[in-house]
Amino acid sequence: MGNHRVRILFSNLRFALRPQAALALARVFLLRTAIVFLFWSLNAFGAAGSYGGLTNAASIAVWDGLFRGAADVGYRDNVSRTSVEPESSPFVHSSAEVSLIRLADTGSQLSLFLLGEDWRYLESSSVGYEQLASAMAQGSWILGNEFEAGGELQYIYQKQVVDASENDADLRRLLIEGHGFWARPRWRWNWHSAWYCQIEGTALRQLFGNDELDDYWEPSVRVSVAHKYGNRSEVSAGIQTTHRFFDSREQADKSGSISTNSSLSYWRPEIGAQVRHFWDARRHWRTTTKVSYLWNQDNGTGYYDYDRFLLSQQARWGNDAWDIKANARIGWYGYRTQKVGSDSRDRSYFALDFRIERRITRKLFVFASAEREWDFSNDPLDEYRDWSASAGVGVEF
Repeated sequence: MGNHRVRILFSNLRFALRPQAALALARVFLLRTAIVFLFWSLNAFGAAGSYGGLTNAASIAVWDGLFRGAADVGYRDNVSRTSVEPESSPFVHSSAEVSLIRLADTGSQLSLFLLGEDWRYLESSSVGYEQLASAMAQGSWILGNEFEAGGELQYIYQKQVVDASENDADLRRLLIEGHGFWARPRWRWNWHSAWYCQIEGTALRQLFGNDELDDYWEPSVRVSVAHKYGNRSEVSAGIQTTHRFFDSREQADKSGSISTNSSLSYWRPEIGAQVRHFWDARRHWRTTTKVSYLWNQDNGTGYYDYDRFLLSQQARWGNDAWDIKANARIGWYGYRTQKVGSDSRDRSYFALDFRIERRITRKLFVFASAEREWDFSNDPLDEYRDWSASAGVGVEF
């Protein structure tokens, strides 16, 4: 009964746009958001810098930057995350990140982030290396006493092993190469000192270099409300509606056979909540709890329909010398049409990760981390186990 009510709620919130119109809107939205974001950033902060130069007052906008690099060595038990002839391997991991932040005394800010990571597996024939690179620009502008506008542009490159079986029972874990482009404008209303509402739009263009995966567009809208309490603690809840339009992927009938001369798209409504709580006055201890429910529905026979429930819990403690955090994640997928024998397909996972970092000097730190994951399913090919551990050294300045 509860799931039925949730689906009715989502159905009432579904876009009235036809798929072709929504896809065209996503393309225009991505381009125009990028142009507006860049123009607004240059105009807002350029004006701020000019104003500071024409007066005797101190500059009203300043830059701050950070570089962080690290290298570690470790061991992964299941490099390709598979249940069929898994490979173990030692690895060498390196990472570098750069952040630049410009703050204005009006409260507006502009942030730029660059991140690169590389994993080299020394004894794996199936996966020689993995890579991840990201570039992101974020901006926010204070508009009067109650309103705030903001936005984000992001690019991600990845060559990594990912789980492609979430949507397709015929696919498992794949070493994929992909490029993602995001535009995310947002509008925030601080209607009370302890409450605010926010609406956020997203346009995503995802490109893959693998024949097994199809490129797609994904526009979405999220509305959320948040309450601030205590010592910078916050609880929030939101609802999101997302459409995914594949470039050339086709629908499937209820047995999984491809329906030719068709086009596939998903509607993915989601509800979620988060609680971030600081447990002491100096904010050394904090926990973050997240929970969400997603309903994936295709535009055909329902072969790709599923429900997804996610729950995560993070605990973190830190001071000037130490940073320690632990995470636990649980996920469950229930498929309405896909079958394993005579039973409906289902899959779930439980994952743990831990990281400890110790600052040796102002610029030098050492760290160690470990991960463990269990994937369960009534389809043996969906199941696998994996763990990894590593230790290394880094610099920050």
